[in-house]
Amino acid sequence: MSDQGFGQHATIKGFREWMAVAIMLSGGLMLALVVSAMSPVAAEAAKYFSKNGDGDLVTQMIVTVPAIGVIVGGPLCGWLIARFGSKRFLLVALAVFGTVGSAGLYLDNAFVLLISRFLLGLATSGIVTAMITMISEHFTPEARARILGYQSATGAFSGVLAILAAGQLGKYGGWRAPFSLYLLAFPVLILGVIYLPATGRRVQTAAQKATVETGQLLRLWPIYLMIIPMFIAVYMPNIQVSFLLRDDGVTSAPIQSYVILTGALTVAIAALFYGRLRRRLSSAQIMMACFIFQGLGITIMGFTTSAAVTAMGCAILGIGTGISNPMISDLIVARTSHELRSKAIGLSYTARYSGDFINPGIMFPLRITFGLHSAFIIVGILFLAGVAIAAAWRQAIAKPAPAAG
Repeated sequence: MSDQGFGQHATIKGFREWMAVAIMLSGGLMLALVVSAMSPVAAEAAKYFSKNGDGDLVTQMIVTVPAIGVIVGGPLCGWLIARFGSKRFLLVALAVFGTVGSAGLYLDNAFVLLISRFLLGLATSGIVTAMITMISEHFTPEARARILGYQSATGAFSGVLAILAAGQLGKYGGWRAPFSLYLLAFPVLILGVIYLPATGRRVQTAAQKATVETGQLLRLWPIYLMIIPMFIAVYMPNIQVSFLLRDDGVTSAPIQSYVILTGALTVAIAALFYGRLRRRLSSAQIMMACFIFQGLGITIMGFTTSAAVTAMGCAILGIGTGISNPMISDLIVARTSHELRSKAIGLSYTARYSGDFINPGIMFPLRITFGLHSAFIIVGILFLAGVAIAAAWRQAIAKPAPAAG
């Protein structure tokens, strides 16, 4: 992969290019580790921290604080990447990720551990933003869509493997052991130094830069607005499905994990096919398909009390999730200049992880008022109704005006 320009490569040729692409795809692994590494050992960690207070609360904060780091880090990391270049910033972010991520191996103070987890979120935001920026810099639009799909699929498969690996490490090494998974960032860092191509920066005057950035970011607001409900749905399996299954009498942890992992599998499969879908469908059609799959999956889960049918709902929802991740990055990259791209991508991760926090705020009052199953049905139907209204509106504005006279 040469350093001659941006968006030039339609294919991957040679060992160095394949290694560079593999490193770019590893962003999915880093994102999966942030979400999944602590999940299987949360109960054991809560026992440890209960000696000095509310162990459950401390552990929940340890699990969720990285998401705050991602939200805060999105715009900041985008600005730093634009200033220093995506490769240089990526290498620094990987070093921070490995250092603060593995801090749980030895830190005893809960407050210091929370700070390290917040920094982990910042580093994660930098890694995924830099990697998507690099993909956009070095590949043609068609190749970019395909590779973004591969990156999302890598993240989904990595999430499954991370949960299984963390569970085994926790079983034999205690709650601290899964923190060793974050050390995987250091081999990626070394390979990045060797194989990643240099990235360029373009310079504009301050007036040009301000005008271009403001105009382009304002044009992206419909995409950012769309991301929030889309990712409220994305986080339904991780945040709500275990409680739904519990209400249905399914309390077995293995069964609950199999139900949720069914969705993770379809996320990966759908993401692999995003490049092919992009060649055949418009962005608007793909977006509507995402919301349809998400709405159907959530509605099905609301109407059933069967674990098997709930797994089917997770699988259908997972198809929409698998398409949505690469689609969002592809939409943003296609609509921004090279100078603004990293900032726009960073903001997209702020919007994505906002869905993580908004989800409980929407579901809790619905659950208290109508029950959890009804809450799923209401949210699912709202998604499907939104698609129907959007489709009708598009059809109406596409019709030519009647001729006068």
